[in-house]
Amino acid sequence: MPKDSLKMYIDNDELDIDVNSEFPISFDYQLEDVENFQAKKSSESTGIKIPATLNNQKILNTLNNTSVEDLTTNGFFKGSRKLVVEANGDEVFIGKAIPFKSYDTGGKPTAFEIDAFGNNGDWIIDMKELTLYEVLMKLELTFDLNTIVNSWQFDGMNENLPYVFAPVKYGDPMDLEAGNDTNYHIKNFRPQISSYFIIYWAFKMFGYKIKSNFLDTPFYRRQVLLWTFGSFLSSEGTKYDIHRFLAKSDVERRFEDLQGYVDLNVRDTPTPPCFDNNNTVPYGDYTGSDGHGGGTDLNWKYNTPHYGPLEVSFSHTISFDYKLEFAAEGELRLHWFKNGNLVQNDEIFNHTGPTFGSTEGSDMPTIYFSTLVNPNDVITCKVWLRLEESKDPHSFGRCNLKTEQYQIDYFKIPIGGQVTFDSYLPLQKIKFLDFLKGEVDLFNLSFQTDPVNKIILIEPTHEYSEVHDLSQKKPGYFNGNYIDWTDKQDLSKESTNLIYRDNAREYVFKFKDDSNDGALKVIQDRYKITLASGKYLFPERFKAEKKEFENRFYSPTMHYNVDEFANVTGQAPQIICMVPENISNTSSSESQNTFAPKKAYYKGRVSGVGGWRMKDHNNQVTSYNDFPFLFAVNYKTGGQNDPILSYTDEKIGNNGEYVVGRGLLKRFFWQRLAIMSDGRQRYTNINLNNKDITNWFHQERIVLNGELFELIKIDGFKALTGTSTSCILRKWVPITEKQKENTYPSEKSILTNAVEVLVEPISNSDNTVIDKVFDTQYNRLMCLYTDIPRS
Repeated sequence: MPKDSLKMYIDNDELDIDVNSEFPISFDYQLEDVENFQAKKSSESTGIKIPATLNNQKILNTLNNTSVEDLTTNGFFKGSRKLVVEANGDEVFIGKAIPFKSYDTGGKPTAFEIDAFGNNGDWIIDMKELTLYEVLMKLELTFDLNTIVNSWQFDGMNENLPYVFAPVKYGDPMDLEAGNDTNYHIKNFRPQISSYFIIYWAFKMFGYKIKSNFLDTPFYRRQVLLWTFGSFLSSEGTKYDIHRFLAKSDVERRFEDLQGYVDLNVRDTPTPPCFDNNNTVPYGDYTGSDGHGGGTDLNWKYNTPHYGPLEVSFSHTISFDYKLEFAAEGELRLHWFKNGNLVQNDEIFNHTGPTFGSTEGSDMPTIYFSTLVNPNDVITCKVWLRLEESKDPHSFGRCNLKTEQYQIDYFKIPIGGQVTFDSYLPLQKIKFLDFLKGEVDLFNLSFQTDPVNKIILIEPTHEYSEVHDLSQKKPGYFNGNYIDWTDKQDLSKESTNLIYRDNAREYVFKFKDDSNDGALKVIQDRYKITLASGKYLFPERFKAEKKEFENRFYSPTMHYNVDEFANVTGQAPQIICMVPENISNTSSSESQNTFAPKKAYYKGRVSGVGGWRMKDHNNQVTSYNDFPFLFAVNYKTGGQNDPILSYTDEKIGNNGEYVVGRGLLKRFFWQRLAIMSDGRQRYTNINLNNKDITNWFHQERIVLNGELFELIKIDGFKALTGTSTSCILRKWVPITEKQKENTYPSEKSILTNAVEVLVEPISNSDNTVIDKVFDTQYNRLMCLYTDIPRS
């Protein structure tokens, strides 16, 4: 086989290869880390060495010469670049090349070295800095009653409806005007965002299509990422912050014998952290009549960029110290104007001194003003002071004034206003790949990439069940087909059968903790347990240790029954609650609505689970006999047949009629755990060819001598040498009744709160038996209304 049948291209430019020596390139394929299945792998080839020809120097921008600067945007020549490797016309590797080393002798370049990452590595490299902000920033909606009600039709199948406004209990009372939970006020709604479309849009940005039977099921399409990113209608942490300002007086000023507007020299320049509105007005936004920071008019203008109508709230903190002698009169007011028209008149004090002697006072009140503004509207605040003496010759009045702080407290999107997701800057802190890791850890997902057709295959690794009946399974990444490699084994090389044991015996599946979730903390502290966690017990050959499989993105989702709605249908609906641990210590609406990410399933408008009342922006209350039902676990009767987004099994039902619903561990991980528990792995050499490698997905199980295996790793495939390649395969075994015995909390613990005791023999000379408690305590992801923190 001629050596020149191997070709390499970087960004479509062909590299020179040294055909007079065996070209040192081999490819590895790996589905996942053998020791840690949370770590997903792909194809790679490291240490590819190519000669430093003039052509290669040009393609690699003279990598050997440190005096040559890469002046391209983002250091193009030092970054990842498209790499294609052809062997006898077959594209055996497509991915990213990253320059790594250069070699020289006597100052003359001799070789370059590059690392290559393909298949999944291709998009992982591209997406490593991608944030949810970039994925969601083009979303827009009108926040009004029609949008909210129409969103209840969400089923995850319509790209034009990628969200649902279902009721969730946050820190504020659900009925804002009444200060309680008797109704659900329209302003409390938040958009819960389609998990599917987050994935779909992210891969679409890089030219990839998704292939997934699992992601196309209603089970997954109806799942949403809950709104945990901070405030929604208010402006904290959003692009609207550019229109905020902070100003104050530089000194206290003294006034006597006057009536009218006074100049307190309010500026944005005295000391940091003062600032003006988007740096758009010379001398600040408080220019007044003289245009240079003085004057009586404190003006703020809704300058560009414009974001449609906004509700804006101003606050003016003013300190005063007055003295009125012998019937002198004093009065202080704040006047608020909108486009020159007086719209609010606030009295701060109005006093008359005694006939004989004097009266005095001081304070530092904060006056608030809120209004709806449209682009280019001007809001003006003026300080009005009256100091009048009586006819008594000793009459005298004076007042010292200072603006301690004048600012915009917040902007809010009004009912009927436009919501654009590019305003939610906290989304910039959340990496898409972190979100994707959370999905992997929920559903045992595996990935593989067809780089030629730009297709991403995403499926649960093994057979799984969406329903309560675990015998109803769907094929996973390993799809039930098989390829017989019995005759491809290289019998001239030694093979090894290994019994896997390098893991902790107790394997705990759990979510991330959420230190801001007050209801979660109350229940976990009360029962000294970790909610929504499940445990699997491996055989004795494994290490006598505990190991945690922690979801890398999601935290538990709490619920409660809204008893205030029980009188609508006679049954209280179950609702998700996210309330800070101590509301009184949260200084802003942003902190009240910021939590670790959480997942839920939207079932739709459901009858028989309770009704509710919604209050709109006109304070009109509408009662509904059905409920837009959003949950991580449906604890209502029949909920075992719905998705259960909890690793543990769950106690479903009420009034003593309980059943055990199957959690994520049993529905998605049992097959994997059965294979790990059996543990047989075969390390052998296989005579692979290019077609075996360009079977990009490797979904088929491998038959060796009539037994089924799963291909985990191909180690060092060399396209042109004709030599066999080292492979790691793990034995597939069916799920047995033993799986049930090894999974905790047990049904006994779930239904009765009594843990089971396991009796095991000790491997010693007298065959002593001891009692061991591997079982765990259980509690629902539910709290009482009295458990919810409140101010």
